[in-house]
Amino acid sequence: MKCILSINNRFKTVLLLSIIIGLASCTPQKKLIYLQEKAKSANENNVYVNKSPQYRLRVNDILYVKINSVNTESFEFFNGGGAVNNAYQFQSEMGIYLNSYTISDSGFINFPITGNIYLKDLTLDEAQKEVQRLINKYLKDATAVVKLANYRVSIIGDVMRPGVYYFYQDKVNLMEAIAKAGDLTVYGNRYRVMLVRKTDAGDKVKMIDLTDRNLLNSEEYYILPNDIIYVEPNKSAKSLGFATFPWSLMLSTVSTIVAVIALARR
Repeated sequence: MKCILSINNRFKTVLLLSIIIGLASCTPQKKLIYLQEKAKSANENNVYVNKSPQYRLRVNDILYVKINSVNTESFEFFNGGGAVNNAYQFQSEMGIYLNSYTISDSGFINFPITGNIYLKDLTLDEAQKEVQRLINKYLKDATAVVKLANYRVSIIGDVMRPGVYYFYQDKVNLMEAIAKAGDLTVYGNRYRVMLVRKTDAGDKVKMIDLTDRNLLNSEEYYILPNDIIYVEPNKSAKSLGFATFPWSLMLSTVSTIVAVIALARR
């Protein structure tokens, strides 16, 4: 009888320790909430105005340029064939690369008929107007369309699906980019998300706190092409191996043993 009581007390201790460790491994809910109001702000209406920074074209940017014209021959000449073939050419990343125009080290794209067009440091709207201006010299009733074909963002670290993501819209914010990667894992450090952005002076690094609502007023709220988003791990949690420890199996085993002991005491 004493032996059974001794074993029972030991497993009670093991169960208690398991519960304590399990609770310690849990990340507090407050640390998982985005855009918290951390301090009283003068912005009582909770309206945040944030202008997306203007992206200016850089060397090695890939541009999709299309010339719309009522003249079928002109359309096919500038756009690499008929409408069906043109659509097929842009169905893959390799197709986009081979059938688009890359800005050279000197800042030009080499376009049919017009020759070199300097587009570096222009916005997309300015680039479209420049292409349109030059096309007007050769064609009547033609319209130029210029789009950025390499709007990609690298999202790595403690997210559900790290990788390189392409966006087909002009403005993308940080939350949309993170959602594309499936959100942060439970162990992703929401207080320290690194944003690496290319500038003319070099790579700029900014640490972002996703739990702070003031992010909505930050210039880093909107991402730009070729940004890198790195989510740091929560070191205190990962160092203890809580992410990979089989808690469900352990608790199930302990519960089974306790049940067996309880039956044996009857």
